[in-house]
Amino acid sequence: MRPAAFCLVACLLVPAVAAAQPAAPAQSPAPAPKVKVGDTAPGFSLSWFAPKAGGGYDPATISLDQYRGKQTVVLAFFPAAFSPGCTNELKQYQASASRTAAANTVVLGVSVDSTWANRAFREQIGAEFPILSDFKREAARAYGVLNEETGVSRRSTFVIDANGIVQHVDVDRAALDPNAAIGACERVSKR
Repeated sequence: MRPAAFCLVACLLVPAVAAAQPAAPAQSPAPAPKVKVGDTAPGFSLSWFAPKAGGGYDPATISLDQYRGKQTVVLAFFPAAFSPGCTNELKQYQASASRTAAANTVVLGVSVDSTWANRAFREQIGAEFPILSDFKREAARAYGVLNEETGVSRRSTFVIDANGIVQHVDVDRAALDPNAAIGACERVSKR
């Protein structure tokens, strides 16, 4: 078969074959997190490397209970350290440090990455808040934000008041911009 004739046959067959293919099933939206506004936030105890005063780091653990009765907590689950979206999101939290401090709020970043990866990520983006490792995926499961298929957390932000009650939740694209969560912290602080 001559190249021109082959091209003509291919050009006529490809659209017909494509039309005969079944349409891809519509992807259903991810389910909402298990934890909702008004719920008591599940407790957790997660590891990180805390900076030492003289330099270096010490392994440490942070639990939600240590903030009860003291501060509002922004719990920001993110899929992967060093990824562009997560880098941008957490840099915005750092840039908003004066707002969160004024609202008596602590920001806790959480990913399933190792404590070492999170330490390097924290250093790279200049974050002064803890970035915790949920390596065993227990917190992500408790909050209902673990994508079991990929093994990473769905981007989700929970604002938890000093009484341990969830006051605000953002997921997916909404969680990329921390302004709504920080606004919720500011409202909580005025109560």
